[in-house]
Amino acid sequence: MQRKAISVMFMTFIAVSILAATFVTMYLYLAQQGLSATEAQRIYAEAAQERLQVILDRRAREILMNNTGGIGVVVKYLVCLKSANKMASIYNLGQTPIPAGGGFQLPIPGNFSCNYPSEGLYVMTERGNLFMAVPGGFSFELEASPANITLARGGSAAVILKLKAILLETPTSGLILLVAKPEGCLMNTTVTKAVTTTMQAPIIGIMGESTAVEVKQTTKTPGQGEWVTITAVTNLRTTGITTTNITRTYTTTYSTTASFVKTIQPTIIATFTTRTATTVIVPMALTAENLEWWVSGPECFIVYKAINATSGSVLAEAWVKVKAQ
Repeated sequence: MQRKAISVMFMTFIAVSILAATFVTMYLYLAQQGLSATEAQRIYAEAAQERLQVILDRRAREILMNNTGGIGVVVKYLVCLKSANKMASIYNLGQTPIPAGGGFQLPIPGNFSCNYPSEGLYVMTERGNLFMAVPGGFSFELEASPANITLARGGSAAVILKLKAILLETPTSGLILLVAKPEGCLMNTTVTKAVTTTMQAPIIGIMGESTAVEVKQTTKTPGQGEWVTITAVTNLRTTGITTTNITRTYTTTYSTTASFVKTIQPTIIATFTTRTATTVIVPMALTAENLEWWVSGPECFIVYKAINATSGSVLAEAWVKVKAQ
């Protein structure tokens, strides 16, 4: 219970220290300007208008600051809250002005240490506002055009894919793989076709005589065999052996299912190594199978996915509807 009380006291002390630093910063600013109470109220009103987006790029050791408010901002300090040892570090940056709507990239000083995310990283403005730094992260969006396609047997169509990428942080692995997977692109039909089977039957006979044998013909389709009477060739050698071919043609009917869209191979479409905001355009061909038979009308979808080639995580996806003509 005593340790918990001491911990709370330390955290309170850190919070009070930061508030004191904020107050002192504001006080010094007002004192330097020699402002009256009315002018001080104006400064406080301006401080309330400050809006600063602070993005941390850990791999590049940079802080990106975007002024999204309606007033100019001057950044003065880097602040790191170290919860492990109940300490706070404050680094003086001097004067870093950022106009309204502007931005600034701040390299983190080599002698400034802050272990994010276990320790909180903030920037403090001249007016005393604190803004927390957050990881930049990534944003991907995939579009496919046209959204609807009709394919004839053996035909093809062009699909244009647009990958919109925004990387606010240097990626660990920026290799992007595009994969396409048909979803339910199948057609069914009943086929009737002629089948011809041939078999070779050995016949044993005696010279000068003819003989008759019965041969059971078998086929690949159950129930299609029948008994056939074969008359042997005469004038065979004694205990001679000859053969004869038995050919039979019949029709068979069966149901079959096949995919009507050809498999699309995965493709590397981009490699990102730095922060960027860009659009990658990828033309793709969608091709129909050239089947012996074809059924018009079946519909399905092709799902295109942008995937991180290292982790396998899906970054974005787009769908195209396909109809067999």
